[in-house]
Amino acid sequence: MIALHQRANNYARFLPAINGTFAHFTRKPASAHKRPLPAGLTAQQLNFLDPAGLFHYPWALYTAAEGVYDTQPTMVSHRDPSTSFLLGDSGGFSVISGAVKEALQTFRERSLRWIEINCNLGLPVDVPTRAIDAQPNVWTFSKCLNATLDNTDYAIANARAGTRLLAVYQGRNHREARVWADEMKTRRMWGIALGGHTRLDFWFWCKTIKTLIDDGYLDHIQHIHVLGTTEPGVAVLLTALKRALHGYLKRDDLEVTFDSSRAYRIAQAYGQVTLGLKLGMTGNSGSDNAFDFRSFSFPQRGAKLDRSIRFPFDSPLGRLCTLGDFMPGSSPAVPAFDSVGSNLLSHHETYMELSAIEQANLLCDMNLSAGSLVPWHVQEGIRAIHHLFETGNISHFDNRKRQLQFYNKGLMCNALDDFR
Repeated sequence: MIALHQRANNYARFLPAINGTFAHFTRKPASAHKRPLPAGLTAQQLNFLDPAGLFHYPWALYTAAEGVYDTQPTMVSHRDPSTSFLLGDSGGFSVISGAVKEALQTFRERSLRWIEINCNLGLPVDVPTRAIDAQPNVWTFSKCLNATLDNTDYAIANARAGTRLLAVYQGRNHREARVWADEMKTRRMWGIALGGHTRLDFWFWCKTIKTLIDDGYLDHIQHIHVLGTTEPGVAVLLTALKRALHGYLKRDDLEVTFDSSRAYRIAQAYGQVTLGLKLGMTGNSGSDNAFDFRSFSFPQRGAKLDRSIRFPFDSPLGRLCTLGDFMPGSSPAVPAFDSVGSNLLSHHETYMELSAIEQANLLCDMNLSAGSLVPWHVQEGIRAIHHLFETGNISHFDNRKRQLQFYNKGLMCNALDDFR
């Protein structure tokens, strides 16, 4: 058994955003699966929240949009809260996308009750500003903000004692994000969750968070979460933010987390897997496009490869399996993956993403002055974040704006895809 979390040297924590399919799969008895699992495994061994699993990683996210309607046992409903941490996403996007059919007014109560019972930490139901692009005839910025404020106030007023909630911050651009922050900042909650099109803009959010701390609005927070990202480059910048805030606040109890459903949504839909951390050198530092995932996509139809050979990618699960264990489809007329194989692939992919993120953090901690595999924009971003919180020098920080906004460029171009 491999415990990935034991080497997390004060790193920002990645929360795999489990989907309902995988959460149920890990709790089903052998008789409920269409075929036996490979290598004599049980489905419970694929539950990475369980210390007895094939690998152990005790951090995850699950959405209320699934949890509220779960009627059968899942790895979430039956987890041990003393050995695992679960962040409950509010399900707000599922409400505006139509996946949740009931009214916002009733769902927000059910979401809150589910969070209280099942989660260490949760989000009140927010209405993401991407709803404006998805349903422009229904939502405006003001409607998104006011609905989220109302739901947040409802959660604060009605949550049971001891419930820990994060205030959700949204916005499609800096102007909207500033207006949103100005309205939300007076709600004193356990911490904040950053969503919207600016959430990976470290130039904007590091300054905003520092200002809100200095003004007494966020000096108490215990947690910062960034919604819908899994990029290793973002992970190491969030580690820098976490460490810088520990020094600035003079306490080390603040946690920083981020999540993505990539291992479930993308792996199961397209057969895409991570091969590892993308590395490359340009001059004396890592290439600009490094610190991403190297990926490969399997064929979607059956009989496209030799199912008898060993699975070619290493992981605690992969090293036990053949290709056919993942892809039993024996004819081009049927899908390559069945329900068992898709869930096996998600388990493998979760491990690979966690390993790549950990490697990126370890490479940054090497702190090589020359010959580093870390991209220059990442190195400069890390240094700028620490310098801002150590000195308060805004002009120095502003001079690194391009590097600090590197990972937000894609969001501004394609704001509808955030793996949330």
